[in-house]
Amino acid sequence: MKSLFLLLSIVSASISEPADLESRLQVLEVTLKKQEIENRELKEEVRSLKTDNRQILIQLALMSGATRGNRHVLTQRLLHQDSPIDGIGFYAYMSKDEPDPRGHHTLIYDVTQTNLGNGYNRNTGVFTAPRDGLYSFTWSTRVQCSLAHTTDLIINERIMGSTYAYCGYNTVTGHVVAIVNQGDVIFVRTHSTSPGQGAIKSNEFGRSAFSGFLIQ
Repeated sequence: MKSLFLLLSIVSASISEPADLESRLQVLEVTLKKQEIENRELKEEVRSLKTDNRQILIQLALMSGATRGNRHVLTQRLLHQDSPIDGIGFYAYMSKDEPDPRGHHTLIYDVTQTNLGNGYNRNTGVFTAPRDGLYSFTWSTRVQCSLAHTTDLIINERIMGSTYAYCGYNTVTGHVVAIVNQGDVIFVRTHSTSPGQGAIKSNEFGRSAFSGFLIQ
């Protein structure tokens, strides 16, 4: 009888153990969901407190005896603190004309106005993608009067976009949206077989420029 009772106890325990394990898993899932909700609520509360603190500091700055210009600077700093800019984007233009670039020539936009993510190299004119994603690229080319140039946007060695400008100090703009992999190189060059004519212009009356940014 004792042996039979022991055997029945073992069988009963083995049957109930999976049910107990499943119950524990369900309890853990409920607990995790509660913690996720609490974390979201805490983040929102912290964000709200930071906003309130900034508004209080701004009001104090406006009420202080600071000059109007200093109040504006302080206000802008307070509004943007704890709000780092995250993303990838660049904008650069040529500081001077390309006098006679000929064909298959990479154009270098040597004045960098924006380079978030440090992907653009103003010495080579090449943008190297810091990470995978969907990108937007735009380039503008201004040509000398009565002369013409074709320019191509290149991703690695693949032509993704092309523009043609001719006559009357015209400026033409190209735009490409493309899926790019991390490490891919993107640049603008003159047409490989058509050398073009004359200078590509860039001055205060019209810039030849190159820009791009990560969409997502």
